[in-house]
Amino acid sequence: MREHRTPGRPRGFDIEATLDVIKALFWERGFEAVSLADIAAATGLRKGSLYAAYGDKQAMYLKALARYEAGEVAATIAALQGPGEPRARLQAFLDGPIRAAYDAGDGRGCFLCNAAADRALVDPDAAAIVRAGFERMEQAVAAVAAELDPALSPETAAAVAAACVTAYAGLRVLARAEMARASLEAARDRVLAALPG
Repeated sequence: MREHRTPGRPRGFDIEATLDVIKALFWERGFEAVSLADIAAATGLRKGSLYAAYGDKQAMYLKALARYEAGEVAATIAALQGPGEPRARLQAFLDGPIRAAYDAGDGRGCFLCNAAADRALVDPDAAAIVRAGFERMEQAVAAVAAELDPALSPETAAAVAAACVTAYAGLRVLARAEMARASLEAARDRVLAALPG
């Protein structure tokens, strides 16, 4: 993604594709471990161009986190709302962290979970993005819980959703820490066994 230099014309590069590169850095390493030099090296852009396009390092991080929240969370919600039995969709949701870490070899975890531990306590804007993403997931899971048992009150469905999303986040964090797969699967199974319907 090198800058295209044309005399007399502004430098041009793909804003969204470059933000994906920045997102990948922060997602894998966290805020503190990524320097502007790292971002410049990964994107092939000069610091001035990065500042002009995205703002300072904190602004880049927030844009990257928001892009994850918009894209990855949307994909998770689409899967929850997709075809198949509701219990199977919830199992796939809870299987996701385990499969990602142990089958796909993806040790990055969930960017929202990472941000909750990495930046949310010191950056209210990051905390707001984290909350928005998890709230969206909870709403989607609550809808699936209501499919499992239409007699559930909205409050009970919301409580089931909170438990599932909390388990999902815990599985993401512990999988990233390379906890034993069997332990994570046992925890997943306990949550699934407690589902209504």
